[in-house]
Amino acid sequence: MIFSKKIILGVLGFILAMGGIPNVTSAAESGELSVTLTGNSTIVPGDVEWVDVAISSSLNTPKIKSATIVLSYDENMFTLKEEDEEDGLLRFDEKLKKYIWRDDTFYIPTRQYDSKDYTIQNPYPEDFVPNDGRREVVLSITANDGHFLDSATGDPFVSFTLMTKESSLNTRSSIQVLTDRTVLTDLAGNAVTDYKTAAADVLVAIPKEIFIVEGISRPSFLPFIFSVNTGQELNALAYFENGDVSYVTDLATWESSNPAVLKPHGTGNVQAVGLGTASLKVTYGSVTGEHEVKVVTAATAAKLNEEFVPYASIIRSDVKPEKIKIIINDKSKHTGLLYNGTVYIPIRSVSEAFHVFIGYDPVKKLPVLFGSPITQSRNFAGTAYIEAKDLPSLLGAKVVKWDNKNKTLYLEYNPKK
Repeated sequence: MIFSKKIILGVLGFILAMGGIPNVTSAAESGELSVTLTGNSTIVPGDVEWVDVAISSSLNTPKIKSATIVLSYDENMFTLKEEDEEDGLLRFDEKLKKYIWRDDTFYIPTRQYDSKDYTIQNPYPEDFVPNDGRREVVLSITANDGHFLDSATGDPFVSFTLMTKESSLNTRSSIQVLTDRTVLTDLAGNAVTDYKTAAADVLVAIPKEIFIVEGISRPSFLPFIFSVNTGQELNALAYFENGDVSYVTDLATWESSNPAVLKPHGTGNVQAVGLGTASLKVTYGSVTGEHEVKVVTAATAAKLNEEFVPYASIIRSDVKPEKIKIIINDKSKHTGLLYNGTVYIPIRSVSEAFHVFIGYDPVKKLPVLFGSPITQSRNFAGTAYIEAKDLPSLLGAKVVKWDNKNKTLYLEYNPKK
């Protein structure tokens, strides 16, 4: 049974997605009623896609009491694996006399809808037009006791899984709302037909890199510090060429360079069994990611996990940013800032020198690195900067030295081969 962990990864994927991967305009912003779908835009073959379904409204749109939403997906890309009792997404319901999504392959992600005020049925499959290469999913929600589907922020009311086929590599498709079969009903029982829809576009691809991360944390290039005789739950985060991310924890293989120090158990579960250093390796297909782990005593771990500042701050009394030079590997030159005694680095231009894609979260108005907003970034004149001390953990570069006389910061970066 693998879905006990995959549902956890699905929740992580939902949190990650809300951090800035999808960018669907909410009805509150557009002033329109809409049915929207979001999900991971890039995933690996054989992984699950979590699809979030939302009905967005505003003060000027009809109040929706119930909805039956029909979605369409490409059956050449996705499978339900109905015949697989262990890993299939569906179960046969004796009372309904039909297949429905299993309870552990869909969930209600928001507190508002996970209450007695709303009734949400398990999604169920349909194939309205056989042999057209697509199949359908039917979802239904009803507001009880005078409530209505009030989601000005576009919060999803349900999230369910589809599984990509192993043969779907380099396939691009979309999950769509079928408006001719979807039925929205207002508080008076009238059908509502004036609404917008947004599809979820999906690409199945091989990742560019894989990072080992702690929980849902952003990848860190600093060694993990674990206390001896403790267990850790880690994840494998795939990073794609276009900047998208996806968890492949259950699909990857895990191994340790020194089992006497660090011993993997299953997928992502590791045990620190002895003092020393080990390299933890995770592999998916031909792509491998590694991370150094130091296993120390509890007292030493507390000390080593303290924030490390790789250069001395220069105390200044002025508050106006001063331009500085940034030299990467003694060649590439960039312009940074010295502000109030702290050196700041332009995250986008420097990351591009490292061939790392930086996205943008239009809601939080923050740059996005490896699928997660960089909350510690600072905006100067429309450009996002990070402190030099955060560079090793965010991008893996090393701060070599700070030349205070010439106002120059020297960086060293050794990309993966």
